[in-house]
Amino acid sequence: MFKPFLLLSALALVTMGLPAQAQSLTVSTAATELPTGARWLRHFNEDLLPFWNLPDAWGQPEGNFPTFRGNDGRAVDWAKPPEELADGPGWIKAEFGRDYVRMKSRQTYFYCVAYHLTGDPRMLELARAGATFIRTKGIDPSTGSAVSYWEKGLPKPELLARSSQDLAYAELGLAMYYYLTRDETVLRDIQKLKQHIFSQYWNPAWKGLRWVVKENADHEEQRQELVAQLDQVNAYLLLLTPILPPRARKAWTVDLQLLAEVMVKDYHEADRHLFWGTIHDAKQKRLGARHVDFGHTAKAYWMLERIGLLTKDQALVDLATTGAAAVLKQAYLPDSGTWGSRLRPDGSVDSGKEWWIYAELDQLSATLALRDPAKAAPLGRTADFWFRRMVDPVGHEVWGGAGGPDFEPYQGPKIHQWKSGYHSAEHALVGYLTAQALHGEPATLYFAPPSAKALLRPYFFEGKATVLSTAPLPGFPGHVKVQASFTDLK
Repeated sequence: MFKPFLLLSALALVTMGLPAQAQSLTVSTAATELPTGARWLRHFNEDLLPFWNLPDAWGQPEGNFPTFRGNDGRAVDWAKPPEELADGPGWIKAEFGRDYVRMKSRQTYFYCVAYHLTGDPRMLELARAGATFIRTKGIDPSTGSAVSYWEKGLPKPELLARSSQDLAYAELGLAMYYYLTRDETVLRDIQKLKQHIFSQYWNPAWKGLRWVVKENADHEEQRQELVAQLDQVNAYLLLLTPILPPRARKAWTVDLQLLAEVMVKDYHEADRHLFWGTIHDAKQKRLGARHVDFGHTAKAYWMLERIGLLTKDQALVDLATTGAAAVLKQAYLPDSGTWGSRLRPDGSVDSGKEWWIYAELDQLSATLALRDPAKAAPLGRTADFWFRRMVDPVGHEVWGGAGGPDFEPYQGPKIHQWKSGYHSAEHALVGYLTAQALHGEPATLYFAPPSAKALLRPYFFEGKATVLSTAPLPGFPGHVKVQASFTDLK
């Protein structure tokens, strides 16, 4: 049940001492009712889940999730592909013959979130099928590396020509599955792949992770990319570090701190409150360049704030929250109650929507609101836009974006070599957790560990866990279904 007095009372404390005009703006904006946790659950179950819970999504064999499907969710007949793919942009059409591990991993993540929120064992079965396919078909047992994609059945590219970002996202679904189940066999593959990344891709001269290692005609081995560092954090390091055995936890914590240092030292532009996406080419350190957008900046600040909280590094928390507040202020468009996507070269805000950027900004704002409820002010309006305009009410899932004066949704492909259920599922999970906390209600999540004594955490957050029930989990010998409640989210 919504409790507006809780939010507004907290806002009254936060706004004490602010100029009258600022107080009025903060309270009036926040007075827009925030969605409840129940609303986020309904969004997940009614808007998102139907697109993924059908046989054409499950793959053949089950777990071999397809990289491309039609906007209606059906498998693609490549002799006559659906209009949204046939008429899709060139960068999507150029990769029609490829089948990406990162997309199988992202879909595995989606089913993990589905089990996490609903407790439906079928969702965990699908997650296991995806994790098993990645481990048995996508990971090289001799090196620990992961295939980037298959083309005409052949794994590509060759070892050390695979991007560190692709390797990070191969970890994503495995990490989320381990977080739920604590399956030690899965953890071993996660650790082997992580060891491969940090031993082979770390450049001691740069003191950062490479994009690729193997030299090629495009000199990609010289590329220094924010996502080579950042996506290691958000795909697996931050989620798993707090729940690992003590020795591994200590080592992974060092790696988190190391990557945080790299991101701040090399990629952060403190005066502008942004992160450069690419730094090996000086011409790319400008507005409008590759990966210089509100999404990568918001995700970087979110991860740094979470690392700072986990490691009790208050200076890092302060840096991240200061920068996050600035980017949220830049990105918010009060006239429409929505988020923009990036700063244009002239410094103006591009008001177009990209689904993943929009989700990252919501998640950052909601996370900061746990500490400072004033940061929740835009969320009632931004979430309302998401539910009304970004969701496909007929075919389900969310559109890739929206634009124009009326923010009409783009009718392009809803699933392709970069868009799967990852961002929309994380958005719903974070929305649910933070909404429950902001409304003063507990959040309920489901796990599948070997016993209820496992250390349970609410995703990237800290909180007080109370086990509500344990039950057998048919089909998962040695594991139990645990329903847990979380309060005091931080």
